[in-house]
Amino acid sequence: MEQTKIHGEVRQIMKIQSNQVDYYNTFSEYLTGIKEKFADREALSFYDRKQEKTTYTYRELTKRCRQLAAYLMQQGMENHHIAIVGENGPDWICAYLAITSIGSTAVCVDAEQPEDILKEMIVMSEAEAVFTSQSCADLCGELLRSGSIREVYQLSGTGDHNVDQLCREGKAFLDSPENKEWALPENDPEQTAEIAFTSGTTSTSKMVMLSHKNILTNASDSIRFVDADKKVFSALPCYHTYGLTAAVLATFVRGAHLCINGDLRTVMRDMKLFGPDSMLTVPLMVEAIHKQIWLAAEKEGKEEGLKKLLKSGIGKRVRGKGSKNQILEEMWKKYFGNLHLIISGGAHLSSEIQEEFEQFGVLILQGYGITECSPMVSVNGNECNRIGSVGRALTHCEVRTVDEEIQVSGDSVMKGYYNSTEQTQEVMDGKWFCTGDLGYVDKDGYIFITGRKKNLIVFKNGKKLSPEKLEELIMTIPCVKEVMVYGASKGASADDVSLAASIYPDPDKTQGMSAYEILDRLQEQIDQMNQTLPLYQQIQMINIREQEFKKTASLKIKRYLI
Repeated sequence: MEQTKIHGEVRQIMKIQSNQVDYYNTFSEYLTGIKEKFADREALSFYDRKQEKTTYTYRELTKRCRQLAAYLMQQGMENHHIAIVGENGPDWICAYLAITSIGSTAVCVDAEQPEDILKEMIVMSEAEAVFTSQSCADLCGELLRSGSIREVYQLSGTGDHNVDQLCREGKAFLDSPENKEWALPENDPEQTAEIAFTSGTTSTSKMVMLSHKNILTNASDSIRFVDADKKVFSALPCYHTYGLTAAVLATFVRGAHLCINGDLRTVMRDMKLFGPDSMLTVPLMVEAIHKQIWLAAEKEGKEEGLKKLLKSGIGKRVRGKGSKNQILEEMWKKYFGNLHLIISGGAHLSSEIQEEFEQFGVLILQGYGITECSPMVSVNGNECNRIGSVGRALTHCEVRTVDEEIQVSGDSVMKGYYNSTEQTQEVMDGKWFCTGDLGYVDKDGYIFITGRKKNLIVFKNGKKLSPEKLEELIMTIPCVKEVMVYGASKGASADDVSLAASIYPDPDKTQGMSAYEILDRLQEQIDQMNQTLPLYQQIQMINIREQEFKKTASLKIKRYLI
């Protein structure tokens, strides 16, 4: 059994190049700290459907959170579970910070789930109250009438118990002479601040308990080795730990200006309006930006010239500066403005795309995380970026591999699964959390992910294959938008399988083509790919999908639905 501990070496390497970062023990400390340190800096912006912009300074945002916290405490809501179910918006963040700062537990619910699943999540978490957006108000009303919860608050709108109204009532309480000395309670760093639902590619979600210390240590750790600039854009959902910890909380720790998007249909619009220099996202979004560049180049008749430039390496990025080639620099500025740093997590990103973006003058830093680790485990740094790797372990994380499985211990590892000691024991080996991800650590401490333990395809001859490797190859075919490789049964036993690829073609690249023509083109290119692979790794079946795959919050394909 191979076991490799890398934390000692990684800490020694990274200590030389770390940023000065504030650490907080509790959310009440966090709110006080960011207000006192950054006061009148712009903290949070949001565009509504009419492109109208709302912006809060750090003073305004923390004051609003404090007012809401005061209201909740007057209603006896401290030390309770309070769910948040709704789309991204300033009130979502305000509700989260208010709930956690009074010692209650924020239950972060995926608003895009079917109604029956949403109800089940809220009930299973034993939430006493719910902050809800208009889209989920009816189902929350049903839970209120059934007695499953005791209060419903509106994240926005003009109805009863909306956040604006609650903040006004909280303000009236705080403004009264007898409450001048009122302060947020001192919380225990080890108490549960958040319950997050796992959003993996398997069917059963678990309720992950994360403490104040788990989350806030992880938020500060995640920016120690990354130099992001002053304007950050994120369309990641706040109910997902990556979007909340790495995008929202970590950005506030360093006093930068964050713009969040609440509707995927307006992502590109909001990004253009805000003009960020840094962005946190997932590989699917990076791939969409990449394809948009090439579609634009094709329409403008610049595709061949662009290929030659990138192939020759003329525009190779100078670290810390833009591209050396004026054409590449102008193209990027035209479509993406000042954006020059992208932090990508949630899934694997092709090395070829990273290398192309560097020639445009855009640095992509890959990271790795999992909900049970709050979520970040590792990240590349601006000056220590190894393409193909997910970086080196964070300061307060230790990483080892056991039979190729990545295992993590440290301050960011969860307290356990709520109401499920048995499930917790299944994934813990002493202090080590068993991620289920396969990979290795190189001699310099860089972590490489090779696949998912549960996704492994096992053949009759004993050979094993991570489908992710083949999926990455197939994604280089221009007319492929999404793909999932799996073992299709061809016999009585579970290991008697043929490799199959389920492909969703790119509608822009296949416009006007019949299904037969698309299949013929795919078959030709996959046949060429197969020639470079061992026999057991060759794709033997292709099927074409008419719709995109269903995905998790971090835009990974839900493999169990295939």
